[in-house]
Amino acid sequence: MQQKNFDGDFIKYSDKKVKSETHNLAWYLFSRITLYILILFFAFFFIWYTAFVTTHRFYAVSGVSMMPTLNSQIELDEMDVSQDKSFDAVYVDIVSRPEIFDIIVIERPKEKSIIKRLMALEGDFITIAQTTNSEGKECLRFYRIPKGETLSDEEAQVIEDGSDGDYCLLEPDALWTHKANLNTPEVATLSASKDGQTFSHKYEYNFFTNFLSDFEDGAENFYVSDEGLVYVKVPQGKFFYLGDNRAHSSDARERGFCDIGNIVGRSEFFVKDYNFANRLWEVVKYYFKEIDKFFAR
Repeated sequence: MQQKNFDGDFIKYSDKKVKSETHNLAWYLFSRITLYILILFFAFFFIWYTAFVTTHRFYAVSGVSMMPTLNSQIELDEMDVSQDKSFDAVYVDIVSRPEIFDIIVIERPKEKSIIKRLMALEGDFITIAQTTNSEGKECLRFYRIPKGETLSDEEAQVIEDGSDGDYCLLEPDALWTHKANLNTPEVATLSASKDGQTFSHKYEYNFFTNFLSDFEDGAENFYVSDEGLVYVKVPQGKFFYLGDNRAHSSDARERGFCDIGNIVGRSEFFVKDYNFANRLWEVVKYYFKEIDKFFAR
């Protein structure tokens, strides 16, 4: 058998060809890896979004009752004529159980859905009474004693300036003169006895009219604090809700306690100045937030 001899020139490579081949290989790997990452990303996003749309609902926020948290674009001088204006919206989680201070959507049979803030649940004792702020100015404040707890009046005060519940009132230090009761007193006085001593306190007028006017000392659905402040108990299967803009909100102060079954869900996130682009952007931001929370565990 004849053996062939190969000299050193059989395979020749130039620097230019080596660089070209390396560049082509690098680009091939980069493009394929990027493509696979994008495919995986959109696959995960599609799966997540499918689950998201089955567990969330979108609601436009109408009117001024949740200002300044929502619809803050409405001007103050438009308060009485802007009940149907809508700038912001919320995505509502219909699966998770709402917690105190969550923004919730409420739907009663044959009524338009409303968006308010959950302030108390069954078994809680609540009241709305006049007090003074740090500057000595009179204001109304919401008080809540959670079910099974014993708190003083000072401890029961809910400071609504953003430090408790992550929200603030439009006028947190002002008396809540409700637009529907401008010709009635802003507050109503109620006297109660405790340990042989009689106390008189002033309460938000609507709350007094609908909750405290039938107060009977010693009744199980009322509680009198050591300072004589009268609280009413949230009944079984009910909850109490308010709008953040107290003076321009039709809520549980007038409509009474609401059935827990009427809660559609809790607000997951807001869409400011909502339109399709803003809705999509907020959903994408929420998606990345959920990814970050997942990998942070």
